[in-house]
Amino acid sequence: MRTLPPENDLLRRFERLFATRRRDVKVGVGDDAAVLAAPASLAVCTDALVEGEDFTSGTDPYLVGRKSLNVNLSDLAAMGATPLHALLTLGLPRETPVAWLDGFLDGFRAAAREHAVAIVGGDLSAAVERFASVTALGRVPAEGPLRRSGANPGDELWVSGTLGAAAAGLSLVLRGYRRDRDGKVTAPRGRRVSPERRDELARLLRHLLDPRPMVDLGRMLAEGGIASAAIDLSDGLARDLHRLCRASGTGASVERESLPIDSALATLPGLPSDPLDLSLFGGEDYGLLFTVPPRRLDAMGKVAARFAVRRIGRMDATAKLVLASGGRFSPLPDRGFDHFARDAG
Repeated sequence: MRTLPPENDLLRRFERLFATRRRDVKVGVGDDAAVLAAPASLAVCTDALVEGEDFTSGTDPYLVGRKSLNVNLSDLAAMGATPLHALLTLGLPRETPVAWLDGFLDGFRAAAREHAVAIVGGDLSAAVERFASVTALGRVPAEGPLRRSGANPGDELWVSGTLGAAAAGLSLVLRGYRRDRDGKVTAPRGRRVSPERRDELARLLRHLLDPRPMVDLGRMLAEGGIASAAIDLSDGLARDLHRLCRASGTGASVERESLPIDSALATLPGLPSDPLDLSLFGGEDYGLLFTVPPRRLDAMGKVAARFAVRRIGRMDATAKLVLASGGRFSPLPDRGFDHFARDAG
């Protein structure tokens, strides 16, 4: 098994892989700093994936590379920003196989190409555990960024995609299931995956391992002045809704029957909790949760015709978050993923 070559060889490899010719990149990879012709208003975010916390040692490195960029692009999407540039910092144990690094870089570059992102720099370091830290930059629309703080009482609450699929995918990974870059699913201990389950398992694992940032949706909501506030769903709908409500100074009522709970959760055996709990508290859905003022509901028709979005509730002035079902209301707790909780990971 061939392990990592000297640092200078790695740096030259990075320079070859990430060389770019774009008018907005004056100086790219290979110098002490990048020089960019940036727009007047930039959105900047950073996120890290750490082995053992955010991905397992058995995860296809191609998927780790894709996810490390895409979770950052999801943050830009929540601001309505168009991705432009990214910087990558990698920490790798010295015994890391070259094949792992190659797979990671292939996935990272594939995600960058899909969203026209130029990789303009970063850093490389020896580390005890593998980690990837990415800083992404995006152009803010002329109308201004979407913020968590823009919601008002009376605004409708909407969400994109389905809920709970990534949490179900995590339960599969923890039970030993794997998915590679081509969508092939491997069951633990060599067990056979039935044909009727194969596509379903692959889809749930894809939601966890290869999330798709809702960049086009975020841009449409911002540029059209349709949404008043937005946040991406990284730590669970309940927790992220609490964050949005705190920033906006509002409360919210979520309609239980309107939640787009992923259909696979009703039939998948061995889930750690019931489908409702997974959809509310599971995390890593990476859809957008956003609010729409009543005067912009007609414009939402165009959005709903293009994207899988659903109205799930309404903002109010109570400063409380409740789950409504059959005329009854119960508190919606501020619960979800927490890196520093005792049972995190």
